[in-house]
Amino acid sequence: MASRSGGFWAAVRRLPWNRFFAGIVAGAASLVVTLIMRALGLGLFLPEVALDFVITRIPGSVESFFIGALGEGAKGLGFVSALVGVLAAFGVGAVFFRRIEAVVPRRWAVIAVYTAGYALLVLFLVFPLLGAGFVGSQTEAGPALAGLSQFIGGWIYAAALDYFLVEVAARHPEGFNPSRRQFFLGTGVFAAGLALAYAAFSEAVVQPARLAFASLQDLLDQEVTPTDRFYVVTKNLIDPVVDASTWTLTMDGLVAPGSLVLGYAALQDRIQSGALPAVDEYATMECVSNEVGGNLIGTAKWGGIRLGDLLQAAGIEAAADWVEFTCADGYTVAIPRAQAMDPATLLVVMMNDAPLEGRHGGPARILVPGKYGMFSAKWVTRITAIQGPYLGFWQQKGWTNDGPIATEALIALPADGAVVTGAQTLGGFALSAADGISKVEVTTDGGATWNAAQLRAPKDPRLTWVIWTFAWTPPGVGVYRVVARAYDGNGVVQSSAVAPPFPNGASGYDGVTLYVSG
Repeated sequence: MASRSGGFWAAVRRLPWNRFFAGIVAGAASLVVTLIMRALGLGLFLPEVALDFVITRIPGSVESFFIGALGEGAKGLGFVSALVGVLAAFGVGAVFFRRIEAVVPRRWAVIAVYTAGYALLVLFLVFPLLGAGFVGSQTEAGPALAGLSQFIGGWIYAAALDYFLVEVAARHPEGFNPSRRQFFLGTGVFAAGLALAYAAFSEAVVQPARLAFASLQDLLDQEVTPTDRFYVVTKNLIDPVVDASTWTLTMDGLVAPGSLVLGYAALQDRIQSGALPAVDEYATMECVSNEVGGNLIGTAKWGGIRLGDLLQAAGIEAAADWVEFTCADGYTVAIPRAQAMDPATLLVVMMNDAPLEGRHGGPARILVPGKYGMFSAKWVTRITAIQGPYLGFWQQKGWTNDGPIATEALIALPADGAVVTGAQTLGGFALSAADGISKVEVTTDGGATWNAAQLRAPKDPRLTWVIWTFAWTPPGVGVYRVVARAYDGNGVVQSSAVAPPFPNGASGYDGVTLYVSG
């Protein structure tokens, strides 16, 4: 046993750790530079390409599990995983430095080999395998900028390797040669650090949050969600930055000969002239991945034009029965023609009386009230009249292509787990895609009795959520489970069946636990 252990440790000690870790550090420097270039729109960031590849191909059921566990932190976990994998690959690449150095004795030539080798490997093998096309041809950056960023990234990697494995190695010829105790201690510290960081990350930052308000006045004041508190969910690691001055919207497909192309200024001119009448409406939007009682929901005042008016201006043909949206980040989704022609469906350029912000889809997005937010495409650049049905980005992964928001009542006051004393005002929101809300009921005794809540007149009976409140005096100290349910405008009660968000949106009664003290 001792000889086996000694043989294993000897093998571990013989591994070129100094080159491997030098490669990781050099790779990190390369990634920092390419990330800056990506942020400036000057190239591609390899971990982002890898993450997009995984997000595009991961089954919707698996995706929903991670979203349910981590919320938007699932994207962060995916990015960290991609980053670790790419850095490990940089480390492996550095292991061969001495062999290349032996064949190519000049330092500048070794740097050139590593620069060209990295760039060509990524551009002609890794990018095609990750769906970005040869030399990044299938990306917004295009071949020229993709090539530029990867050659610069390769040069940074090669130059940093040269520094560590030539300059630093000359000053420290003993290299990195850990003792057995140092190796296991370092491994243990690294593993513990990862575990603690993950625990803190998941608990403090990325756990999905419930919709909750500090007081009744706070709830009433946020019937219209402030723009800076309105939820943001996208498929992207880095969202696109779309300049209104260069943005264009193309109408094509089954429309009149010659597609209609409008820039932002031309669109505004048509709105101001009345050729495309301006419309303002209040509407509630909810993410399909929202859990029962979750906070991925909000109401805003939206301003823009009716999508139906735009389609008629483009001369939509009778044969077109679906309308497809293509966006600046490559996202696609479609809705039936009848939904597109609904007067409530808009091309939005304003949110809460201000120009639509970039993170919310500016300069222009689609709004499809009554359907989950994935149908309200952000950063829209092309609207195509087609014969469908059409499966968009999320639908190809198994998510619903119908997507009406399920009837639901949300409890947002008091917060789940609150300790309360005396008479309380319970409250929250109710929403339905079926002609609004007609009634909300609350139970505090396990369903033995259901009591009608008071409903406040909504901003729009058909398009927005309804505030409900219920005055409750606890019969005594103890633990109480408060549950609410809603009835749609036709008097049909919401489903009590518990279902996860995937594939049709979550369902089930919302409930909170309250602790009543004396």
